[in-house]
Amino acid sequence: MKLVVPNPPGGQSDTIARLYADALQAAAGQSVVVENRTGANGLIAMDAVARAPADGQTLGIFSVTAFNALPAMMAKMPLDVERDLFPLTSIVTSTTLCVVTAERARERGWTDFRALVDWARKPGNELTNGAAASGGASHLLCATIAKRSGAAITVVPYRGGAAALNDLLAGSIDMVFDFMPALMPHVAAGKLVPLAVGMRERIPLLPQVPGMGEFADLNLADIDLQSWNALTAPANLPAPVAAAILDGVRKANAQPGLEEKLRQSGLLMMPPLDPAGVQERLARERPLWREMVAASGARIE
Repeated sequence: MKLVVPNPPGGQSDTIARLYADALQAAAGQSVVVENRTGANGLIAMDAVARAPADGQTLGIFSVTAFNALPAMMAKMPLDVERDLFPLTSIVTSTTLCVVTAERARERGWTDFRALVDWARKPGNELTNGAAASGGASHLLCATIAKRSGAAITVVPYRGGAAALNDLLAGSIDMVFDFMPALMPHVAAGKLVPLAVGMRERIPLLPQVPGMGEFADLNLADIDLQSWNALTAPANLPAPVAAAILDGVRKANAQPGLEEKLRQSGLLMMPPLDPAGVQERLARERPLWREMVAASGARIE
């Protein structure tokens, strides 16, 4: 079995894929390999899965962004995500984390997220946020926060989260509001200070860090950004094959240590929704993603 992911090694979907590859291999007794197909905002990986035989041997791990945000940003999609892909089940969810360097937080009095936003609302002040990609979740979220709160935030897109993180640590940018796996080691080391999570509620891994629901005064309380991931097959996957894969995911979820390994990376195991449940959740969350795309002005030609 092949797991296709749109990120380079170390990216969020790559982290998820490698943890699940081990668990699925142990559960099913079948060799599972991870294939990184990067580029074109994830379209190369999505197209590779869409064109693969519908036999259950090629699957992708794609986030809600791919299904709900990408079609809203692209003038013309080379594939129809609803027609050409079949999201089988939910596996893992994560959220974004707003971090600044400890040094800059001390210099500018950024004791918490509200202080950060208040600083960026003062005349002459402007925050630079490093985003892993133009049109990615970090870009869309920060544009929405800026529009709703009145904070001056400029999004600086990078080719991947690692480059943005390096510039943050070097002091070239002010903040990163991105996914957690790559950020957590630096938070644990005290180099980065976490100020907020992109979900409405606080998360167990960082119980001291507020969620968006606590910022009603900044017009952010209804933001609940979860970048959950779906194990995705080519369209027209036969029902017996889909059922066998779902059974394999349930067995993989029960593998000792998998949930804790995910948690340590800032990831949460999800109950495995069936295909109908995945489609229902995608439809329910689509309006927020469209609002964020509109706020960002992100377009992909």
